Amino acid sequence: MKAIGIILGTVGASCFALSMAFANPGLLPAHPGYPAQGKSPATGQPTANDPGQTNAVGNATLEAAADTATKAAMNDVSDPNRARITESMGAGRLPTVDGPINMITPNPANAQSTVIK
Repeated sequence: MKAIGIILGTVGASCFALSMAFANPGLLPAHPGYPAQGKSPATGQPTANDPGQTNAVGNATLEAAADTATKAAMNDVSDPNRARITESMGAGRLPTVDGPINMITPNPANAQSTVIK
C-alpha cells in the first residue's frame, strides 16, 4: 500500500511538472502589461513573453476595466414575478405572493373514475 502511494505520487508530480514545462504562453490573450526591457545576457533574446507591451495606465485602461463587469453587476428588475410579491417575510424566508404562477383547471369531461373490484 505504501509503494502504491509512492508510485502514484511520483506519477502525479511528473504529470504536473510536464504540464508546466509544456504550457504554451503564446495562447494567452494580449494584455497591456509592463514593458519587457530585460534581455538575456547570453542570447540577447527578451526574457518576457510579451516584449514591447506598454504599461497599463491611462483612461483607456480605466474604461476597459469598467466595461468588464457591467453585465454581471446589472440588477435585472424587469422580472414580472417581482410584481406578485405582496409581503416580504425577511431574510432567508419565502415571501407571500399573489396567486400561483400556473393555474390548472381540471376538465370534468376528461376525468375518469377508477373502480376497484
